[in-house]
Amino acid sequence: MYPNINTGVGMAMAAALNANTTTGRFFIVCASALAVKAEIDAMYGVGYPDGNAIVYTTITAALAACVSGRGDLILVAPGHTEDIAGAAAITVSKTGVRIVGVGAGRARPVLTWKTSTAAQIVVSSANTSFENFVFNLTGVSAVVAAFSVTAADVTFKNNEFILSTGTNAPVLGILTAATAARLTIVGNRFIGPATSTDTVTAAIKHEVGIDYVIKNNEFKGKMTQAILNATALLGGLIQDNTFVIATGTLAISVHASSTPFIARNLINVPSGTTPITAAAGFVAGNIYSAAAGVTAGTAVTI
Repeated sequence: MYPNINTGVGMAMAAALNANTTTGRFFIVCASALAVKAEIDAMYGVGYPDGNAIVYTTITAALAACVSGRGDLILVAPGHTEDIAGAAAITVSKTGVRIVGVGAGRARPVLTWKTSTAAQIVVSSANTSFENFVFNLTGVSAVVAAFSVTAADVTFKNNEFILSTGTNAPVLGILTAATAARLTIVGNRFIGPATSTDTVTAAIKHEVGIDYVIKNNEFKGKMTQAILNATALLGGLIQDNTFVIATGTLAISVHASSTPFIARNLINVPSGTTPITAAAGFVAGNIYSAAAGVTAGTAVTI
């Protein structure tokens, strides 16, 4: 047994495997420059009996080793970084793959969008997920859409999306297609400062895909709205999110014919009295304030 398997990075990887059981194979992504690469190679570098490697230096390489429908798991090492520098820089085209970052805070894997406004991760296969990453969307101004989701049953869970650091910001964070049914976005943070050169149009723009869930997320920064739906869509749940919108009057904007259930959200907008527009939606138990302090009469249930 490798001597460090029960301590240090060995313990971190073992804990991640225990917490993320899988019916398929697991693969590990660790950049060559990381000090822990030698440790991970010593523990997992032998590979599988059929010759397939376990350890890879990029997410794309690990995805190539996955098999659709097997239930494969990709664990990305603490401190791992990759640049998303062009269209389809990473494409998730194998079904049933979970991509999970290991670590906490900013020690989690960090993916940075840069170089091109077309920089993008494409999720085109069903039953896939990104969990516990830091997505830095500030490497270039006005990225058109950081993620393009065209598959059903895609999940984003417990990630941090850095929307701005005061200058660059994307137009859209997550953009979906009509085929993105049962999208789940749970426990994420979409954050940026109140003052920024760029304004985010929407952290999430979801179109048509039925039975979506957007729950327990934090949205903060300079944006036109956090959640946008511009095409008629039946159903969906937007619940228990918090919004601090630094510009405009909206937190959630859905098509006039869409019918989501929007409940128990806490909202701060700089002005206005309609932070949610959902003419055909079911809106209940949301609380908003357009005041910076605790001012009587500004907190309203909608």
